[in-house]
Amino acid sequence: MSTPLDVIVVGGGIAGMTYATQLADRAGERSVRIRILSKAAVQVSNSYHAQGGVAAVMRREDSFMDHVRDTLVVGGGRNDADVVRIVVQQGPALIRGLIGLGAHFDREPGGALQLAREGGHSTARVVHHRDRTGEEIVRVLQQRVKGTPTITVVPDQRAIDLVMEGDGSERRCIGVRAVDLCTGDLTDHFAHAVVLATGGAGRLYEHTTNPPGATGDGIAMGIRAGARTRDMAFVQFHPTALYTGKRGTVNLISEAVRGAGARLLGADKQPLMAGVHPMGDLAPRHVVARAIHREMVRAGVDHVWLDVSPIGIHRFTHEFPGIARHCRDAGLLPGRDLLPVMPAAHYMCGGLRTDDCGRTSIAGLYALGECAGSGLHGADRLASNSLLEALVIPERAAGATLEASTVDPVRSSCTVMHSRLAKRPVEIVDRAMGALTHGMTTHAGIVRNAKGLESVLRVISCIERQLQPIWHRRRWSPGLMDLRDLLVVARSLTEAAMREPVSVGAHYMEEVPVSC
Repeated sequence: MSTPLDVIVVGGGIAGMTYATQLADRAGERSVRIRILSKAAVQVSNSYHAQGGVAAVMRREDSFMDHVRDTLVVGGGRNDADVVRIVVQQGPALIRGLIGLGAHFDREPGGALQLAREGGHSTARVVHHRDRTGEEIVRVLQQRVKGTPTITVVPDQRAIDLVMEGDGSERRCIGVRAVDLCTGDLTDHFAHAVVLATGGAGRLYEHTTNPPGATGDGIAMGIRAGARTRDMAFVQFHPTALYTGKRGTVNLISEAVRGAGARLLGADKQPLMAGVHPMGDLAPRHVVARAIHREMVRAGVDHVWLDVSPIGIHRFTHEFPGIARHCRDAGLLPGRDLLPVMPAAHYMCGGLRTDDCGRTSIAGLYALGECAGSGLHGADRLASNSLLEALVIPERAAGATLEASTVDPVRSSCTVMHSRLAKRPVEIVDRAMGALTHGMTTHAGIVRNAKGLESVLRVISCIERQLQPIWHRRRWSPGLMDLRDLLVVARSLTEAAMREPVSVGAHYMEEVPVSC
């Protein structure tokens, strides 16, 4: 009997499930065993909560050339143009594949796909399922995963490090070390290939649209193992998160709402984007977020306003039912009330450097989705290109894995230590997390300067010194594991920002010129 190809996928969102199902489908007669290590239910992932949709060229009036151009313009020319072309050109086929699997996307009365327009797009090209596109794609992919016998989902696994082997040019990734969040056992899981699909690190900031689990796990593990990164300075802030006065995860108000006619208003309730950018309310996200930030500082307020009355309450409730529910929960009636909104950390445009097939600089290690720096996004992400990337690159990575992986037997998973979870929260964590997120929000967010970035590095170094002896006691709380990873990502991000010679895209330094 032939040795099965053994693959571990860390993360069970859209990128991870797309990769797993594509690998299983493409394996043919080749024996494969795919394990998805998931630390939490997919319902609390960024994938599940993605509102807007998937950007793709799905009508004759649009063109690949236009989609590529829009992506490059929003990305400030920092994109990998070859990756942009590949993703844009292969996207429509993946959309049709999802439809073939039973995905329901909104359609016009005549049956054509209903396409929305979002920020930075020159035309409407966003395929969507009301304001719950991520949920619909997850539904379809979960059905495929459950129906594929070669895929096993292993829940409650908190990956903390990669298992490496060899030195120099022979160094490669051979597995993942993970803590079972139920038993506390520390286990090494071995495989021919390891795929990181762990999402971003929105928890670095005081306000984020990301769920609590967005702690940069995969990026941090890759950096500790020596993987190269790219574009780490570029963190996208979504302009319109619903303001409630609370810190932590905030509810997103999709850009498609502005695409449907909603208008941003300043503190004086006058149009905010008039004269700021030719695309007005649908300018690239870094432009709109910075305009809101500037208005908040000028007026001394903590939010601006979004007027959705031009859409009409019936249309708003029908097309954006989830957002309407969030508004009602906050005591707001869309159409009658102006909605208080503020920018919030939304998406990491960079990550572990990969090629167009998800291969990192470490043999045997792949990175997909938000934890990857594929070069697609450049200095800022074009709206709804993230789900597009989470479909296209994983499909290509599946093919690359089959071509590259050896079939030598892998070691069996083994428990390294038992009961490593701390019984009580580690005291330093909450205080240190507060200091880190405050420093990142104040000095490494929408507007930056050299003095502020230097102060953030001092905060990071101080917390690292405090954390090191606690970590080596090997009694870890989930919060301690999160903090450890966030510190690695914060340092990489801040140092990358300090190296950027110009202000471009989502990176804006007060002292340096804006790139054309």
